[in-house]
Amino acid sequence: MTLDRGSIVIRPLAGDDNRASFVCGKEPLDRYFREQATQDVRRGIASVFVAVAPPEPARVLGFFTLSAATVAPIDLPSEVARRLPRHPVPAALIGRLAVDRSFARRGLGDIMLADAIAKARMASETIAIAVIVVDPIDEAARDFYLAFGFRSLNGPQRRLFLVPPRRQPA
Repeated sequence: MTLDRGSIVIRPLAGDDNRASFVCGKEPLDRYFREQATQDVRRGIASVFVAVAPPEPARVLGFFTLSAATVAPIDLPSEVARRLPRHPVPAALIGRLAVDRSFARRGLGDIMLADAIAKARMASETIAIAVIVVDPIDEAARDFYLAFGFRSLNGPQRRLFLVPPRRQPA
């Protein structure tokens, strides 16, 4: 059964969220969420957001992280880089995105990615963000992001980017 956006709440990670029961099946992501996520929030390294369903608000169905980053213009395709300065450009990084196995293939990843992009776009109204970047953990994750319009950066890194839609000045 596919989830709809109205049945999910996406909010910042809270201290009483049940991180121990979250299992996406990718050990680095599971370990990060169990052991490091709250430290990253406390240190200001990443903002961690969780997807929950209102009947069980402490049960985490999925999570993603957002951080500030930069991208070297040389790593961007020429049609994107030509309108940017020659120094590192500001970016929003969706560093991690994972869905609990029990909610896999039900559209939750799509919902969370759309929310992460919307949050980055909203932030770009206050601080400069030229691109959104992601670090796919494997080929399946890479294919997921590519299906949403992300593109490969130049060079050997696996990082992908998306130019967020811009609001026009009033």
